[in-house]
Amino acid sequence: MPNDQTIVALDTEFVALKQPEIQMNADGERETIRPVSHALARVSVVRGSGEDEGQAFIDDYVQIREPIVDYLTKFSGIEAPDLNPQLTKHNLVSLKTVYKKLWVLLNLGCKFLGHGLKQDFRVINMQVPRAQVIDTIELFYRKERFRKLSLAFLAWVLLKEEVQLRTHDSIEDARTALKLYRKFQEFQDAGILESMLEEVYKQGRATNFKRQQAQDEVALHRTDTPPVPVSQETAAAAAPTTPLRKAGAAGGMLLGSASGGGGFGSVPGFTTTPGRGSPSQSR
Repeated sequence: MPNDQTIVALDTEFVALKQPEIQMNADGERETIRPVSHALARVSVVRGSGEDEGQAFIDDYVQIREPIVDYLTKFSGIEAPDLNPQLTKHNLVSLKTVYKKLWVLLNLGCKFLGHGLKQDFRVINMQVPRAQVIDTIELFYRKERFRKLSLAFLAWVLLKEEVQLRTHDSIEDARTALKLYRKFQEFQDAGILESMLEEVYKQGRATNFKRQQAQDEVALHRTDTPPVPVSQETAAAAAPTTPLRKAGAAGGMLLGSASGGGGFGSVPGFTTTPGRGSPSQSR
């Protein structure tokens, strides 16, 4: 049985339910009337240890009842048939079912590992104790360098692997984050973590923190999933607050507005808006 020593690698994908609505104010400045809104579309959870390390044991697509205005395929890998009950080839479940699975893992004490999990948890509307989060974006970050590194760049530099060449895939992202964590542990055990991080940042400055592509490749830039609004005004308006964990709260998880009802928030009409605070190169 999973316990507080169990690591599971998590990654999620999202789609857009509403586009931001922007108008010009009396001062001629852009003003956001309605921020962009996203919904959870796919959740993948990969085993973090044991004989089946790297194998996905959860890969659910979420049935969304509200109109989807953009599948964000370039960033999410999600296409319209994936979420259509009549056409999908995937395991399509309700949002409540996804929450229950994550809730079980959380309450068993599992540690969630991923890259840029703060963004994932914000859009999922899920509060996870810091002690149960292992975020590779933080492990490979140095504050004095003023830049967090993308999953694709770290994979290229440290793993000699190229990920997300054409689109995003949550299983691939989760596995890559797990490999990076193992690499982090290797550096730490060997006592060379700081020197390796210096070398990574040095190589990043030399390449503008992008993997070097073959000449016949089409340049694709990996960004946040979902992408944050382009303008600063839009980003500032799209900054929700997430519920704080109450001291002694049973289960260790608050969903939605924590108004009761089993902790699943407003499941039928779930929408949420990613806020600022997620690093621009986190995904």
